[in-house]
Amino acid sequence: MKLPYLFIAIMMSATIFSSCVKDEIFDGPASLSDAVAIPAAPKSTESVNVSAKVLDLQGITSVNLLYRTVAGGVFTTVSMTAGTNYTYQGTIPALPKDTKVGYYIEVKNVTGKITVYPAEAPSKLVEYTVGASNVIKLFINEVFADGSKDASNPDWVEIYNDSDIPVDISGYAFYDEGIKTSAKPKRILNTGTIIPSKGFHIESTEFTEGKYTIEFGLSTSGDAMYLEDKSGVIAASLDFLTINLSGKKSYGRKPDGSSTLTIFDTPTKGKSNN
Repeated sequence: MKLPYLFIAIMMSATIFSSCVKDEIFDGPASLSDAVAIPAAPKSTESVNVSAKVLDLQGITSVNLLYRTVAGGVFTTVSMTAGTNYTYQGTIPALPKDTKVGYYIEVKNVTGKITVYPAEAPSKLVEYTVGASNVIKLFINEVFADGSKDASNPDWVEIYNDSDIPVDISGYAFYDEGIKTSAKPKRILNTGTIIPSKGFHIESTEFTEGKYTIEFGLSTSGDAMYLEDKSGVIAASLDFLTINLSGKKSYGRKPDGSSTLTIFDTPTKGKSNN
């Protein structure tokens, strides 16, 4: 006769225990583990993919990647997307060389509890510095066609090196539309023609005072310029065939190395167009 009472007591104990376990599981914040950034040491041409494993039995409201590029600056928030095996991913875009980046991950669950990585964030962040890329980016950045027809102020072309490294353009061919569409020889740039990173190089097209035997003038009614590497591949060009540059104006890219082209009433020879 005592067995039913014993059974009821066991069931009540199990229910109480189950309730305690349930409360213990669901009351806390989400777990965040296995945070990884790839690549760990990015180049200026590389974005960084940040991933982490996030678990919460009640449900996740948001998983965000927050990064900044200036100490004490404003964070940019990237919503991390869910993938397989409870892994969330977010991307920090490619940034210029030597940029110092700090980031952290923030998870909020349905009860409003927050988990961060690293645990001391945002007072302490995961940090990295963007390194140099070996990708070469050259641009015909500005042209001036209305020169003085003597050595005092000849026609000129500005080449901009938007790479993170110096670029040696010795042996590159340099020519205009008139040379391209004829049998005339192309100018081959002299040994030691090196453009520093984010730097400019000026080539006068005429009146080079013996530096080059091949000289040519640029047409104020329209022309084009080409820079060709040693393999015969066009490394940079600028088409201004329909642009009138009479009146001491120049034509080029603003900002430097961009696809936005404009006429400059005041040329910026050897300097930034920005």
